Amino acid sequence: MTYGKKPAAVSDVYTFSDVVDRACEKLMDRQIIYSIRRIQSMDERLAALEKELDDFLSQKNRKR
Repeated sequence: MTYGKKPAAVSDVYTFSDVVDRACEKLMDRQIIYSIRRIQSMDERLAALEKELDDFLSQKNRKR
């Protein structure tokens, strides 16, 4: 260990509130990313269902 320097773990002092705020920010960021992924997945599924419906309706109209 080098004298005159603090270890990295001790060099920054955080309050409990700071730690909680940081944890909440990280959790919110993860929730946002998860939500965006779910929305993209649902959008892809909706597009597939719309195509399936279009195909079904076009086949139904051809039979008439």
